[in-house]
Amino acid sequence: MKCALLLFPFALAAQAPRRPLAELPIRARIAVPASADWIATGLGALWVVNYKPDRVSRIDPTTGRVVADIPLASKACLGIVIALDRVWIPTCGDSAMNAIDPSTNRVVARWRLPIAPGREGSFAFSDGSFWVPANTPDTTSSELARVDARSGRIVRRIRVSARSDVVVAGFGALWIASSATDTVLRIDPLRETIVARIAVGPSPKFMTVGSGALWVQNRRDGSVSRVDPATNREVARIEAHAPTEWGDIAAGEGAIWLAVDGTPVTRIDPRTNRVSDQFVGGSGADAIRVGFGALWVADHEHGEVWQVDVRQLTRRR
Repeated sequence: MKCALLLFPFALAAQAPRRPLAELPIRARIAVPASADWIATGLGALWVVNYKPDRVSRIDPTTGRVVADIPLASKACLGIVIALDRVWIPTCGDSAMNAIDPSTNRVVARWRLPIAPGREGSFAFSDGSFWVPANTPDTTSSELARVDARSGRIVRRIRVSARSDVVVAGFGALWIASSATDTVLRIDPLRETIVARIAVGPSPKFMTVGSGALWVQNRRDGSVSRVDPATNREVARIEAHAPTEWGDIAAGEGAIWLAVDGTPVTRIDPRTNRVSDQFVGGSGADAIRVGFGALWVADHEHGEVWQVDVRQLTRRR
């Protein structure tokens, strides 16, 4: 089976088992009005971007209580990264990086960044730097900015492919999805150069690292590409049947998890490269993360964060 995947990186076409949303084992629905979005887990908390007004909600994962709302000066646009004992959130309306101190629940630093309102994406932390997709003044997002994590100074700009809005770190590399060219670029952070261009599915966007691979959400056909970091090749393409303009993908608890509007939870088994569970229905689901023994889904339409019982989900398979 492993050899077949390496020789034939085609889509696994079996239809995903689809189940109604009512069967998803949601343990709690945490109110985060008005519009829950980006999620990160770490530093003993769940961190959720919220709008109207712009802020970050800190949630206690044990009690499900919102214990702090931390104001932001503008709208978050590139996700949340936890590094150096801080919570880092770029805001595009004011072109800034915000650092939150979890001991005080306050923004303690703000730096200027080469970003502007527009397409959503993600940034990464690696090798003492933040790596940020820069979309100003070039609105095609064909530059990656390396930002020193201690000073906030931009120390390098790297030319990348068009519409490179999403960056993740893993396996000693940076991975950038180019939705304009249907490729993922691998960058060596030490040499600051592109070392591989990997063909994946149509309109790749969000990515995650886990189970020995890079996983890429392909928005146009709703598939997920599995990329082998040892060979820099797509070795499987899983038909998740979840096309979208937005969505999110995460890894943890022995699975890969995909969330899109109307299909809030899709579970991919990395041992078989197949969808093992898929829940359909509802509207508003977007961001998804794994942490503290649970799956967390942001429902931005209804102002909720769902806490999903992963172990019960596994037992019901």
